[in-house]
Amino acid sequence: MSIHKNPTIQFTVIFGTIDLKSPYLWPGEHPAKPLLDDMNITHRGRSDTVKRALSEFGSDESFHDARQKFKEHYHVDVGISTADRTTKAIAREASEYIARKLSSGGTDTENACGSVQEHVQAILLELDGCEMRTAQMHVINHSDERTPIYHNPKKEKRIAWRDVRLGFARPLAQKEKVFGGKMDSYPEVVKQLHGAAEFIGMTSDTNVIGVADGGIGLSEELFRQFPMMQFILDKSHVRDHLYDTAEKMGISKDARATWVEPRLQDISRGHVDKILTEFVREHETTPCARLQRLIGYVTRFEDAVSYERFKEYGYPIGSGEIESAHKSIPQKRLKSPGATWHPESINPMLALRIVKANDWWDDFWEQRTAQRVAA
Repeated sequence: MSIHKNPTIQFTVIFGTIDLKSPYLWPGEHPAKPLLDDMNITHRGRSDTVKRALSEFGSDESFHDARQKFKEHYHVDVGISTADRTTKAIAREASEYIARKLSSGGTDTENACGSVQEHVQAILLELDGCEMRTAQMHVINHSDERTPIYHNPKKEKRIAWRDVRLGFARPLAQKEKVFGGKMDSYPEVVKQLHGAAEFIGMTSDTNVIGVADGGIGLSEELFRQFPMMQFILDKSHVRDHLYDTAEKMGISKDARATWVEPRLQDISRGHVDKILTEFVREHETTPCARLQRLIGYVTRFEDAVSYERFKEYGYPIGSGEIESAHKSIPQKRLKSPGATWHPESINPMLALRIVKANDWWDDFWEQRTAQRVAA
């Protein structure tokens, strides 16, 4: 074989952009481009070190700021679109990495803390959601207008708020967590949470405690995938429901606490039947649709609101941990001021944030490199 063509290509490494000769070897049974075939070096490509740095900055900052930070650290200038495309490409790989990691059924030899897995007696689960602003372009159905150059149908941007769900599993006696989450249905999110629980050592003998709000279908899905779970309804949500009901019943603002707090105390002590009887009596005296809803809400969760008993067991009675994690994991990057995302970018970017939150960043890149070498 001999060099048939030998064009010059540009490739960006951590020290800057370099020019390389990329020979095309021909003739022969298998013509070859060694730089592309053996080293994955392409024209206007970037090294893995560059991709790692860009995606690390891009997972924490806007793509504009990621570009600036990359230039500040490495004195190499790249475009905002380069930071965008590189980060999102690595984010898609991070999403696949998490799917593999949390579907292993706990067969990984090390847990999130880096220690060999052992049977965990009790595991805490928390799950909560927050809304992210998304935008998509849609063809204007009622318009015959076309774009001036290519004459394509005109489109309009449609804004929507989508629910992103984040959860974690951790041994009850420890603080280290394994996070999971995505913009998806409860079955898919809880399935990932189940993988996180198995990853940290859950077995059929593990005591599982789940804390969440009363979202429709959430507790039901948790029970479906964790049949022996003790579900705890977040206490602050119960208080909010009580105050909202008091307002709808016409109780003055100054008197609401007097109506709410004794009832919340009775609920916390396990006197749910007594409170339900009071609610029914009040509803019969002064019918109120909101009070009727509250009766259904408390009835639905009557086994999940004995807060004083749960505290004696050492269980949390609120979902503050996961609510705090929402601020530091998805919201810090995906809900920055003015941010709007295409729905297809949400889960990969969230996966990138979760990889870092789980302290899997080095492992992710080591596995990525191993896979590329093996290929």
